[in-house]
Amino acid sequence: MAIEKDKKVKRIIQAVIAVLVIGGIIIGAQFGKTKYSSPSESLEANSSTKTTDSNSTSSDDLFPIKTATRKDCTLAPFLVADKKGFFKEEGLKLVFTGELNNDAVTPSILSGDNDVADTHPNSLALKVYGGSKIKAVGRSIIEPGPDVDPKLRHMRFYVNKDAVASGVKTWSDLTNYKGNEKIKSAGFNNTCEDFIPNKISDAKGVSRGKFEWITFESDLQKIQALKLGQVDIIGVHPPFFDAATEAGLTQISDSSEAGLGEATGVYLYYFSDSFIEKNPDKVAAFVRAMTKAQKWANANVEETAKLTSEFIGTEVKGNHYYSETTQINEDTIKPWIEDLENTGAIPKGSIKVDDIITHKFEAQ
Repeated sequence: MAIEKDKKVKRIIQAVIAVLVIGGIIIGAQFGKTKYSSPSESLEANSSTKTTDSNSTSSDDLFPIKTATRKDCTLAPFLVADKKGFFKEEGLKLVFTGELNNDAVTPSILSGDNDVADTHPNSLALKVYGGSKIKAVGRSIIEPGPDVDPKLRHMRFYVNKDAVASGVKTWSDLTNYKGNEKIKSAGFNNTCEDFIPNKISDAKGVSRGKFEWITFESDLQKIQALKLGQVDIIGVHPPFFDAATEAGLTQISDSSEAGLGEATGVYLYYFSDSFIEKNPDKVAAFVRAMTKAQKWANANVEETAKLTSEFIGTEVKGNHYYSETTQINEDTIKPWIEDLENTGAIPKGSIKVDDIITHKFEAQ
Protein backbone atom coordinates (compact mmCIF):
# COMPACT_ATOMS: atom_id res chain seq x y z
CA MET A 1 0.00 0.00 0.00
CA ALA A 2 2.80 2.42 0.89
CA ILE A 3 4.49 1.79 -2.46
CA GLU A 4 1.25 2.37 -4.36
CA LYS A 5 0.66 5.55 -2.35
CA ASP A 6 4.16 6.81 -3.18
CA LYS A 7 3.63 6.06 -6.87
CA LYS A 8 0.30 7.87 -6.81
CA VAL A 9 1.83 10.92 -5.12
CA LYS A 10 4.65 11.01 -7.65
CA ARG A 11 2.20 10.71 -10.57
CA ILE A 12 0.21 13.62 -9.21
CA ILE A 13 3.32 15.77 -8.81
CA GLN A 14 4.51 14.85 -12.31
CA ALA A 15 1.11 15.77 -13.74
CA VAL A 16 1.23 19.13 -12.00
CA ILE A 17 4.75 19.75 -13.31
CA ALA A 18 3.58 18.92 -16.85
CA VAL A 19 0.72 21.40 -16.60
CA LEU A 20 3.08 24.05 -15.26
CA VAL A 21 5.57 23.47 -18.07
CA ILE A 22 2.82 23.93 -20.66
CA GLY A 23 1.71 27.05 -18.81
CA GLY A 24 5.29 28.28 -18.76
CA ILE A 25 5.59 27.85 -22.52
CA ILE A 26 2.40 29.83 -23.03
CA ILE A 27 3.73 32.54 -20.74
CA GLY A 28 6.99 32.46 -22.64
CA ALA A 29 5.11 33.24 -25.83
CA GLN A 30 3.99 36.46 -24.20
CA PHE A 31 7.53 37.56 -23.34
CA GLY A 32 7.84 39.26 -26.72
CA LYS A 33 5.40 41.83 -25.39
CA THR A 34 7.66 42.59 -22.42
CA LYS A 35 10.79 44.65 -23.02
CA TYR A 36 13.87 42.79 -21.87
CA SER A 37 16.15 44.99 -19.81
CA SER A 38 19.30 44.95 -17.73
CA PRO A 39 18.70 46.20 -14.18
CA SER A 40 21.72 48.51 -14.49
CA GLU A 41 20.09 50.17 -17.48
CA SER A 42 16.88 50.64 -15.50
CA LEU A 43 18.78 52.06 -12.53
CA GLU A 44 20.84 54.45 -14.63
CA ALA A 45 17.70 55.73 -16.29
CA ASN A 46 16.27 56.67 -12.90
CA SER A 47 19.34 57.50 -10.82
CA SER A 48 22.39 59.72 -10.85
CA THR A 49 24.45 56.70 -9.74
CA LYS A 50 26.48 55.17 -12.57
CA THR A 51 27.97 51.74 -13.02
CA THR A 52 31.48 51.64 -11.57
CA ASP A 53 32.77 49.18 -14.17
CA SER A 54 34.30 50.33 -17.44
CA ASN A 55 31.95 50.61 -20.42
CA SER A 56 34.68 49.53 -22.84
CA THR A 57 32.91 46.21 -23.44
CA SER A 58 29.78 46.54 -25.53
CA SER A 59 26.70 44.92 -24.06
CA ASP A 60 26.27 43.19 -27.42
CA ASP A 61 29.47 41.24 -26.70
CA LEU A 62 28.18 39.93 -23.36
CA PHE A 63 26.39 36.61 -22.93
CA PRO A 64 22.82 37.26 -21.66
CA ILE A 65 21.65 35.47 -18.54
CA LYS A 66 17.86 35.68 -18.41
CA THR A 67 15.89 35.64 -15.18
CA ALA A 68 12.42 36.68 -14.11
CA THR A 69 12.14 40.19 -12.74
CA ARG A 70 11.71 40.14 -8.98
CA LYS A 71 10.88 42.87 -6.47
CA ASP A 72 11.33 40.90 -3.28
CA CYS A 73 14.06 39.96 -0.82
CA THR A 74 15.95 37.84 -3.39
CA LEU A 75 16.69 40.79 -5.66
CA ALA A 76 19.78 42.35 -4.06
CA PRO A 77 22.62 40.02 -5.23
CA PHE A 78 21.45 40.25 -8.84
CA LEU A 79 21.38 44.05 -8.67
CA VAL A 80 24.82 44.23 -7.09
CA ALA A 81 26.35 41.83 -9.62
CA ASP A 82 24.92 43.86 -12.47
CA LYS A 83 25.29 47.39 -11.14
CA LYS A 84 28.81 46.94 -9.76
CA GLY A 85 30.10 45.30 -12.92
CA PHE A 86 30.68 41.78 -11.61
CA PHE A 87 28.64 40.25 -14.44
CA LYS A 88 30.50 42.29 -17.03
CA GLU A 89 33.84 41.17 -15.59
CA GLU A 90 32.75 37.61 -16.33
CA GLY A 91 31.49 38.36 -19.83
CA LEU A 92 27.82 38.23 -18.82
CA LYS A 93 24.84 40.53 -18.99
CA LEU A 94 21.86 40.04 -16.70
CA VAL A 95 18.51 40.36 -18.43
CA PHE A 96 15.26 40.74 -16.49
CA THR A 97 12.41 39.30 -18.56
CA GLY A 98 9.36 40.43 -16.60
CA GLU A 99 7.62 39.38 -13.41
CA LEU A 100 6.14 35.89 -13.07
CA ASN A 101 3.91 34.19 -10.55
CA ASN A 102 5.92 31.79 -8.42
CA ASP A 103 4.34 28.71 -10.06
CA ALA A 104 5.49 29.88 -13.49
CA VAL A 105 9.17 30.36 -12.66
CA THR A 106 10.42 26.77 -12.99
CA PRO A 107 8.42 26.13 -16.19
CA SER A 108 10.11 29.21 -17.68
CA ILE A 109 13.51 27.67 -16.83
CA LEU A 110 12.56 24.34 -18.39
CA SER A 111 11.22 26.00 -21.55
CA GLY A 112 14.29 28.22 -21.93
CA ASP A 113 12.43 31.50 -21.58
CA ASN A 114 14.60 32.09 -18.51
CA ASP A 115 18.00 30.68 -17.63
CA VAL A 116 18.38 30.98 -13.87
CA ALA A 117 16.12 31.11 -10.83
CA ASP A 118 16.52 30.65 -7.10
CA THR A 119 14.67 28.88 -4.32
CA HIS A 120 15.04 27.03 -1.02
CA PRO A 121 16.21 23.38 -0.96
CA ASN A 122 12.81 21.95 -0.02
CA SER A 123 11.08 23.61 -2.95
CA LEU A 124 13.87 22.52 -5.29
CA ALA A 125 13.67 18.95 -4.01
CA LEU A 126 9.93 18.82 -4.70
CA LYS A 127 10.46 20.10 -8.24
CA VAL A 128 13.14 17.48 -8.91
CA TYR A 129 11.01 14.74 -7.34
CA GLY A 130 8.21 15.77 -9.69
CA GLY A 131 10.46 15.32 -12.71
CA SER A 132 11.98 18.76 -13.34
CA LYS A 133 15.48 18.48 -14.84
CA ILE A 134 17.16 21.25 -12.85
CA LYS A 135 20.16 21.58 -10.54
CA ALA A 136 21.45 24.12 -8.06
CA VAL A 137 24.91 25.50 -8.82
CA GLY A 138 25.53 27.82 -5.89
CA ARG A 139 24.18 29.36 -2.71
CA SER A 140 22.65 32.79 -2.32
CA ILE A 141 21.19 33.57 1.11
CA ILE A 142 22.37 31.91 4.31
CA GLU A 143 21.58 32.52 7.98
CA PRO A 144 24.30 34.71 9.53
CA GLY A 145 26.20 33.71 12.63
CA PRO A 146 25.64 35.24 16.08
CA ASP A 147 28.45 37.76 15.53
CA VAL A 148 26.62 39.35 12.57
CA ASP A 149 24.05 42.14 12.98
CA PRO A 150 20.66 40.51 13.81
CA LYS A 151 18.96 42.70 11.19
CA LEU A 152 20.46 40.36 8.57
CA ARG A 153 18.85 37.19 9.93
CA HIS A 154 16.60 35.40 7.49
CA MET A 155 13.25 36.11 9.16
CA ARG A 156 11.58 37.82 12.10
CA PHE A 157 8.24 36.72 13.48
CA TYR A 158 5.48 39.01 14.67
CA VAL A 159 2.11 38.45 16.37
CA ASN A 160 -1.08 40.48 16.33
CA LYS A 161 -2.38 42.65 19.14
CA ASP A 162 -4.76 39.95 20.41
CA ALA A 163 -1.84 37.57 20.93
CA VAL A 164 0.07 40.29 22.76
CA ALA A 165 -2.96 40.99 24.96
CA SER A 166 -3.12 37.26 25.72
CA GLY A 167 0.43 37.33 27.03
CA VAL A 168 2.35 35.99 24.03
CA LYS A 169 5.90 37.30 24.34
CA THR A 170 7.95 34.35 23.08
CA TRP A 171 7.45 31.42 20.72
CA SER A 172 6.95 29.07 23.66
CA ASP A 173 3.93 31.13 24.72
CA LEU A 174 2.13 29.96 21.57
CA THR A 175 1.65 26.56 23.23
CA ASN A 176 -1.42 27.75 25.12
CA TYR A 177 -2.52 30.56 22.83
CA LYS A 178 -6.07 30.13 21.48
CA GLY A 179 -6.55 26.80 23.27
CA ASN A 180 -7.62 24.13 20.79
CA GLU A 181 -8.24 26.68 18.04
CA LYS A 182 -5.72 26.81 15.20
CA ILE A 183 -3.19 29.64 15.08
CA LYS A 184 -3.43 31.35 11.70
CA SER A 185 0.08 31.71 10.29
CA ALA A 186 0.94 33.47 7.03
CA GLY A 187 3.09 31.39 4.72
CA PHE A 188 3.43 28.95 1.84
CA ASN A 189 3.99 25.28 2.58
CA ASN A 190 7.35 23.73 1.68
CA THR A 191 9.17 27.07 1.67
CA CYS A 192 11.11 28.93 4.34
CA GLU A 193 7.78 30.35 5.48
CA ASP A 194 6.73 27.09 7.07
CA PHE A 195 10.08 25.26 7.37
CA ILE A 196 11.62 27.84 9.73
CA PRO A 197 8.55 28.31 11.98
CA ASN A 198 8.16 24.53 12.18
CA LYS A 199 11.79 24.12 13.23
CA ILE A 200 11.36 26.83 15.88
CA SER A 201 8.22 25.07 17.10
CA ASP A 202 10.15 21.80 17.36
CA ALA A 203 12.88 23.53 19.37
CA LYS A 204 10.40 25.27 21.68
CA GLY A 205 8.04 22.36 22.26
CA VAL A 206 5.12 23.84 20.31
CA SER A 207 3.10 21.39 18.23
CA ARG A 208 3.27 21.94 14.49
CA GLY A 209 -0.37 20.92 14.42
CA LYS A 210 -1.41 24.15 16.12
CA PHE A 211 -0.83 26.14 12.92
CA GLU A 212 -3.08 26.78 9.96
CA TRP A 213 -1.27 28.18 6.92
CA ILE A 214 -2.69 31.09 4.94
CA THR A 215 -0.82 32.29 1.85
CA PHE A 216 0.07 35.83 0.81
CA GLU A 217 2.18 36.92 -2.15
CA SER A 218 4.38 39.42 -0.30
CA ASP A 219 5.67 40.40 3.12
CA LEU A 220 3.88 43.73 2.85
CA GLN A 221 0.59 41.88 2.36
CA LYS A 222 1.35 39.79 5.44
CA ILE A 223 2.06 42.90 7.51
CA GLN A 224 -1.27 44.39 6.45
CA ALA A 225 -3.11 41.13 7.19
CA LEU A 226 -1.64 40.98 10.69
CA LYS A 227 -2.64 44.58 11.35
CA LEU A 228 -6.20 43.74 10.30
CA GLY A 229 -6.30 40.64 12.49
CA GLN A 230 -6.69 38.27 9.54
CA VAL A 231 -3.79 36.16 10.82
CA ASP A 232 -2.19 35.61 14.23
CA ILE A 233 1.50 35.39 13.30
CA ILE A 234 3.65 36.26 10.30
CA GLY A 235 7.26 35.85 9.20
CA VAL A 236 8.95 38.82 7.52
CA HIS A 237 12.24 39.05 5.61
CA PRO A 238 14.94 41.73 6.18
CA PRO A 239 13.96 44.29 3.52
CA PHE A 240 10.67 44.72 5.38
CA PHE A 241 11.75 44.55 9.03
CA ASP A 242 11.44 48.33 9.26
CA ALA A 243 7.98 48.25 7.68
CA ALA A 244 6.89 45.80 10.38
CA THR A 245 8.33 48.03 13.10
CA GLU A 246 6.69 51.12 11.64
CA ALA A 247 3.38 49.24 11.57
CA GLY A 248 3.70 48.74 15.32
CA LEU A 249 3.97 44.94 15.18
CA THR A 250 5.32 42.95 18.12
CA GLN A 251 8.27 40.64 17.44
CA ILE A 252 8.47 37.38 19.40
CA SER A 253 11.23 35.47 17.60
CA ASP A 254 13.64 35.31 14.68
CA SER A 255 15.11 32.58 12.49
CA SER A 256 18.15 32.04 14.71
CA GLU A 257 15.87 30.17 17.14
CA ALA A 258 15.47 27.36 14.60
CA GLY A 259 18.89 26.22 15.76
CA LEU A 260 20.20 25.16 12.35
CA GLY A 261 22.95 27.71 11.86
CA GLU A 262 23.48 28.95 8.30
CA ALA A 263 21.24 26.15 6.98
CA THR A 264 18.20 28.03 8.30
CA GLY A 265 18.13 30.52 5.45
CA VAL A 266 19.96 28.73 2.65
CA TYR A 267 18.81 29.69 -0.84
CA LEU A 268 20.05 28.14 -4.10
CA TYR A 269 20.60 29.34 -7.67
CA TYR A 270 19.49 26.76 -10.23
CA PHE A 271 19.61 26.21 -13.99
CA SER A 272 18.09 23.54 -16.20
CA ASP A 273 20.24 20.46 -16.78
CA SER A 274 20.28 21.24 -20.50
CA PHE A 275 21.55 24.80 -19.97
CA ILE A 276 24.30 23.52 -17.66
CA GLU A 277 25.31 20.90 -20.23
CA LYS A 278 25.39 23.37 -23.13
CA ASN A 279 26.93 26.34 -21.28
CA PRO A 280 29.14 25.13 -18.41
CA ASP A 281 31.54 28.06 -18.84
CA LYS A 282 28.69 30.57 -18.55
CA VAL A 283 27.32 28.88 -15.44
CA ALA A 284 30.79 28.97 -13.89
CA ALA A 285 31.03 32.67 -14.76
CA PHE A 286 27.63 33.28 -13.18
CA VAL A 287 28.67 31.56 -9.95
CA ARG A 288 31.87 33.62 -9.78
CA ALA A 289 30.02 36.88 -10.44
CA MET A 290 27.36 36.19 -7.82
CA THR A 291 29.96 35.21 -5.22
CA LYS A 292 31.75 38.53 -5.78
CA ALA A 293 28.43 40.36 -5.53
CA GLN A 294 27.47 38.59 -2.32
CA LYS A 295 30.76 39.45 -0.66
CA TRP A 296 30.24 43.06 -1.68
CA ALA A 297 26.63 43.10 -0.43
CA ASN A 298 27.64 41.76 2.98
CA ALA A 299 30.33 44.44 3.27
CA ASN A 300 28.12 47.27 2.00
CA VAL A 301 24.72 46.71 3.58
CA GLU A 302 23.45 50.29 3.34
CA GLU A 303 24.40 50.79 -0.30
CA THR A 304 22.94 47.40 -1.20
CA ALA A 305 19.66 48.45 0.40
CA LYS A 306 19.78 51.73 -1.53
CA LEU A 307 20.23 49.93 -4.85
CA THR A 308 17.28 47.70 -4.02
CA SER A 309 15.12 50.68 -3.03
CA GLU A 310 15.87 52.50 -6.28
CA PHE A 311 14.94 49.50 -8.38
CA ILE A 312 11.69 48.47 -6.68
CA GLY A 313 10.53 52.01 -5.89
CA THR A 314 9.96 51.26 -2.19
CA GLU A 315 12.23 52.21 0.68
CA VAL A 316 14.34 49.27 1.81
CA LYS A 317 16.65 49.50 4.81
CA GLY A 318 18.05 45.98 4.91
CA ASN A 319 18.81 42.81 3.00
CA HIS A 320 19.73 39.21 3.65
CA TYR A 321 23.15 37.83 4.52
CA TYR A 322 24.81 35.92 1.69
CA SER A 323 27.23 33.07 1.18
CA GLU A 324 30.76 34.29 0.40
CA THR A 325 32.03 31.04 -1.10
CA THR A 326 31.25 29.03 -4.23
CA GLN A 327 31.08 25.87 -2.15
CA ILE A 328 27.71 24.27 -1.40
CA ASN A 329 27.83 22.79 2.08
CA GLU A 330 25.66 19.68 1.91
CA ASP A 331 24.96 19.87 5.63
CA THR A 332 22.97 23.05 4.95
CA ILE A 333 20.80 21.19 2.43
CA LYS A 334 20.04 17.96 4.27
CA PRO A 335 17.66 19.37 6.96
CA TRP A 336 15.34 20.71 4.28
CA ILE A 337 15.10 17.35 2.50
CA GLU A 338 14.74 15.44 5.76
CA ASP A 339 11.84 17.68 6.76
CA LEU A 340 10.03 16.85 3.52
CA GLU A 341 10.51 13.16 4.31
CA ASN A 342 9.32 13.54 7.90
CA THR A 343 6.15 15.35 6.83
CA GLY A 344 5.41 12.79 4.11
CA ALA A 345 5.83 15.26 1.25
CA ILE A 346 8.31 12.86 -0.37
CA PRO A 347 9.17 9.21 0.40
CA LYS A 348 12.28 8.64 2.47
CA GLY A 349 15.34 8.20 0.29
CA SER A 350 13.61 9.34 -2.88
CA ILE A 351 15.71 12.52 -3.15
CA LYS A 352 19.36 12.83 -2.18
CA VAL A 353 21.38 16.02 -1.90
CA ASP A 354 23.29 15.26 -5.10
CA ASP A 355 19.98 14.94 -6.95
CA ILE A 356 19.38 18.67 -6.53
CA ILE A 357 22.87 20.24 -6.49
CA THR A 358 26.14 19.98 -8.39
CA HIS A 359 29.60 20.74 -7.01
CA LYS A 360 30.94 21.22 -10.54
CA PHE A 361 31.23 24.99 -10.25
CA GLU A 362 32.87 25.31 -6.87
CA ALA A 363 36.15 27.20 -6.37
CA GLN A 364 36.39 28.44 -9.94
